[in-house]
Amino acid sequence: MEVGPGKLRVGDRTFRVFGKAVHPEWFSVRAHERFALGPWEADVRIVEGGHAVVFSAGGTVVTEVFGSRAVPMPAGGLLLASPADRERSAVVRAGRDVTYQVCHEVERVDPEVFRHLCEEEALDAHRGRLFHAASAANRLAPRPISRIRVDRLARGVSIQAFHSFPDELAVLRSQSLFEVDPA
Repeated sequence: MEVGPGKLRVGDRTFRVFGKAVHPEWFSVRAHERFALGPWEADVRIVEGGHAVVFSAGGTVVTEVFGSRAVPMPAGGLLLASPADRERSAVVRAGRDVTYQVCHEVERVDPEVFRHLCEEEALDAHRGRLFHAASAANRLAPRPISRIRVDRLARGVSIQAFHSFPDELAVLRSQSLFEVDPA
């Protein structure tokens, strides 16, 4: 689903976690990379207005979607739903062999700090991280950006996401851990 410039609002976003794969055709993908190590694999995508991570290990699949509440998601398999504009930490056990943890928060800052944060993230984009800058509603305003850093771990993957919302001078930061339980 396309979202025009200036229409991304943090209050319209939500975190949803599913105990199954949510396929990419549900999203407008802006950047994608696949990561794997030993017993697990993760598809990490920056999508229009957010991100999606599909983590699989053995027969268990967990999908984290940060995106618009208005985008309908497939029925069934919902493990967690949380409005993005509220701070939240959660731990979810998925299947027999995967533990998922998430912590997200929104910070509203003054214009100078917002611009500085966005510039830092854009400069850091070349360091092997997934990055996307959307079109700005105003040519003088900072562009909405999304940056995802992925750290591969022996038993899983750690995801740190940064999404900016220029119209609200808001930054959403999240950290997720997908981990295969030891056998």
